[in-house]
Amino acid sequence: MAKLEERPVDSGVAAAKAQDDAALVGCWQERLARIAGIPTDIARAGALLPQMRELSRTAEGDRRRLTRARAQAFMALPTDQRGRILTARRLRYAADPALAESDEALAARVAQDVPGASAAMGR
Repeated sequence: MAKLEERPVDSGVAAAKAQDDAALVGCWQERLARIAGIPTDIARAGALLPQMRELSRTAEGDRRRLTRARAQAFMALPTDQRGRILTARRLRYAADPALAESDEALAARVAQDVPGASAAMGR
């Protein structure tokens, strides 16, 4: 399990729990596109960490639902944006290995339910 940190978390992820699945996918797609637009790999990795922390603090059922929507949104991104997000995901291991492992484990399980996600995520 990821370590619990007292750093600020991503309040947008916490608020997203109340959205229906279609709105949730749209929200994640917008967020991921903005992160992909950040100019450097390290900064993109840093932008992923608060949302990962918030997801790690979420009840398992909600976390799974949010992660599934995130995977669907990821698959809807253009290939170049997906590549930038994947690079940032690899770099976040340096910042918080336990958090990254926890998120990757859940993402791998959920990706099996999203057509094409496992292959696109390098699994």
